[in-house]
Amino acid sequence: MDAADAIEAWAGRYLEAAVRGVRSPEVTDKIALHLGRFADYFHTVHGHDRLSAVVRREVVAWRDHLAGEPADGGLGLAPATVNAHLASLSGFATWVVAHTPAALAHGNPCAKVTDLPLPPLEPRALSEAQVRSLKNVLDRLERLPPAQGPQTPG
Repeated sequence: MDAADAIEAWAGRYLEAAVRGVRSPEVTDKIALHLGRFADYFHTVHGHDRLSAVVRREVVAWRDHLAGEPADGGLGLAPATVNAHLASLSGFATWVVAHTPAALAHGNPCAKVTDLPLPPLEPRALSEAQVRSLKNVLDRLERLPPAQGPQTPG
């Protein structure tokens, strides 16, 4: 196999040229982890890690693998974590296409790969019992009379 076409080799170049020293060490480590997971997944599925063989279908399959149930062979990662992995891979693929378009001759494989939807946000400031108690207190407050025209300070 040609090492110049290896996902891992390209990921190393990307990390050195565009990430290390630009992003915090923590973010750099996470991006390296995400790209490593993609390279490992691709190698496991295909028996090689040629960057030139990566197409959109493989990125979608990886996304689904990350989110899939562990009982079914997936990793069971939360949607936000999966989306962070996709963002890392997308940044990498965009950089490769910008610097050496021939390396991804089929174009950016992350283009048009959608993020997983995130669950609705749930308020965490007050518990359900506290919200109910607050509403009960508000219901017992005396109502203010409606405003009658413009109010001028007296």
